[in-house]
Amino acid sequence: LEGELLLDGCRVSDLCLDFTMPGKPDVELVPGGRDRAVTLSNLGEYADCVTNMTLVGGVHRQFAAFEGGFNEVFPMRHLRVFSPEELEHHIRGDMEAWNAEMLRSSIKPDHGFHEQSLPILWLVQIMSDMDRKERRLFMRFITGSPTLPAGGLRKLNPRLTVVRKEAEAPLTPDDYLPSVMTCANYLKLPDYSCLGTMRDRLLTAMREGQLSFLLS
Repeated sequence: LEGELLLDGCRVSDLCLDFTMPGKPDVELVPGGRDRAVTLSNLGEYADCVTNMTLVGGVHRQFAAFEGGFNEVFPMRHLRVFSPEELEHHIRGDMEAWNAEMLRSSIKPDHGFHEQSLPILWLVQIMSDMDRKERRLFMRFITGSPTLPAGGLRKLNPRLTVVRKEAEAPLTPDDYLPSVMTCANYLKLPDYSCLGTMRDRLLTAMREGQLSFLLS
């Protein structure tokens, strides 16, 4: 059976894993873990141990410290009056509708764009048509986080700023993808030839540019 389960062409026993935390050989997952090899027969137990150490046992003290500090500011027992959905609504700001009026008041055009610039109007239209999944991709592309603070896009700090990204000859704006400065919520948007091109380039950047940090 072991020959049927491969990882990058290797059998489990060929990976030379033991019952220690990946990347932390001094942290044993079970007593004597560094002397216990991971095989196909105990692979499930190993995965459970890694999961528990990552999400429960390994962070227990940190979560206990957080809970203690939070209770000093606001006793957690008072949160029990809220359902999970209600609590999420108060903490997260990505529940509001993205209509044109809200978006226009949330975007700061600058350096080559103003409120009536055609690319800004197109961007507002594209954003207002986004579904929830696309909004999360957009926010992660712009800010590094898929969620918004309480109060929504208007409470983003720094404010979402959109500037014109210049093209260098012989290339045209349509040859470029948008780029961002996530630390400043700063979108560099080429002056595209039409709304359709802008939508295509923006969605490509959102989907393919996640976690890509380059000098520009």
